[in-house]
Amino acid sequence: MSRIPLRARVGLALLVGLGLLSLVAGRLFPEALASTCPLGMDPTRPDRTVCELAFGGLWVSLAVGLAAGALSTFIGLAVAAVARLSGGAVEQTLLRAVDAVFALPDVLVVMVLQLAGQSLSDAGAGGGLGPFGLMVVSLALVGWAGPARMFRNRLATLESQEYVAASRALGGGGLHLLRVHLWPALRPFALAVFLSRLPAAILTESTVSFFGIARMEPMSLGRYLGTSYAALIYEGGGRVVLPAWALLVLLVLGASLASQALSGPPRRVT
Repeated sequence: MSRIPLRARVGLALLVGLGLLSLVAGRLFPEALASTCPLGMDPTRPDRTVCELAFGGLWVSLAVGLAAGALSTFIGLAVAAVARLSGGAVEQTLLRAVDAVFALPDVLVVMVLQLAGQSLSDAGAGGGLGPFGLMVVSLALVGWAGPARMFRNRLATLESQEYVAASRALGGGGLHLLRVHLWPALRPFALAVFLSRLPAAILTESTVSFFGIARMEPMSLGRYLGTSYAALIYEGGGRVVLPAWALLVLLVLGASLASQALSGPPRRVT
């Protein structure tokens, strides 16, 4: 019987706790949060409290990370499955494309995609994505290569198992093997890959938003930090910036702990 590692439980607890906190405080009861915020008003936005902006940004950053992580994981899995099912020259061509995308600097490419997408939106040809959708698609376009390589390697390992070889010898086709034998064994690994994309997606979005490239509205944690650093010139300005930094660190830490623990070999108790 397998046991979930302690690191994974801590990481998942952090993610779930921050998600529920951002949902309740930032989305369901923002008025109650504003009236009870111990940190006071944001000096750069006198009509909003620090708690409103921090927890609202936490909700947006988490939503972007989850959506981009899911989309990049799905694309990576699809590319890996096509590569393994096709084999030969098709697989090698896809792997070369994966290596080429993986070598690109994520932050710079996302900046370029954001600027290009915003220019198309201003020209009326943005496809209705909006700032949130544009950010998710941009992160997925630069983030699918890592999952594709990991899924391809894991599929190659699973295909060498005896039960898969026996099913193939009995006439099982590629799609049958993938659906019946490979996918059930791949699901826990897919969860780990998905969680591994969360910190990368959140940090990339935060970096791009911090520099003012992305037009995330409502503001994510990165955009909030990028537009609030001027509060440091005021007395006690640290109370404005530090909560958002702390939430961002906890969010990335939770996803990192969970993904690292779940991607390792399962522990078994007898």
